[in-house]
Amino acid sequence: RPSSHVRAVWRGAAPAVRASPASALRQLLADAEERRRCLAVPCCYDALSASVVVRGGFPLTFMSGFGVAATLGMPDTGLITQTEMVTACRQITSVVDCNGGLLIADGDTGFGNAVAVKRTVKAMAQAGAAAVMIEDQVAPKRCGYIKGKGVLGRTAALSRIQ
Repeated sequence: RPSSHVRAVWRGAAPAVRASPASALRQLLADAEERRRCLAVPCCYDALSASVVVRGGFPLTFMSGFGVAATLGMPDTGLITQTEMVTACRQITSVVDCNGGLLIADGDTGFGNAVAVKRTVKAMAQAGAAAVMIEDQVAPKRCGYIKGKGVLGRTAALSRIQ
């Protein structure tokens, strides 16, 4: 069960007021830094695994792109679409939100150019993600632990987050 502090940040001061997931995450990270504590962030890949994480007392979980791909019987090589990842994000946040937790979503490489990255981040935020991780790999994407992957140059990587 998430700590009462996380529930209080997430739920807001008054019942009608609710902090955004991003604001709640910033507060959670600031509190951890102030207390000089490390946050353990277990991964999830669907609503059931997210439920296990938050009911286990973790206030924060990370949606694994590898895990989401695996649930669809696919490798983590860029075959999963933005729509499939946003759908997984929405399903996970429906469980995480109800249990007072927060989600960092895997936005893969953003599914295209800088405009596509912006669209991906917006869709994940609308689905309830507190933050989105964007990889800096070149196409074709490969799972992070597989040899042969390439990384974007500095200019291209920066264009994805501007």
